Amino acid sequence: MKKTLVAVAIVIVVAVVAYAVFPIFASTNVSSLKVGEDSYVYATVQSRTSFLGFSGFTVNQSSSNVFVLWNGTLPAVGEKVLVHGEVEGVQSSGISVIYIAASSVYDWPF
Repeated sequence: MKKTLVAVAIVIVVAVVAYAVFPIFASTNVSSLKVGEDSYVYATVQSRTSFLGFSGFTVNQSSSNVFVLWNGTLPAVGEKVLVHGEVEGVQSSGISVIYIAASSVYDWPF
């Protein structure tokens, strides 16, 4: 019985640690995003916006920001999130801007 409890405790600890570090290993650095890539980004929500039927938010990761286009419930400012989606870009008058068209956004408390 004691060995079973120890084994269960070890499995739980490993699962919690894996859950906590997954975003760190899966996340792409915001400054390394490339148009057309499917990426995960773990970052902190800096601002939220909703305009003409579009909604999204800006995330900050190590002093780099990127806008996330998201039609779901917007996360709170200051919340840590794991964003998954395709990196897209817009060019106009010689200016290029990238953003993430998110397919999923997860609140990630760690």
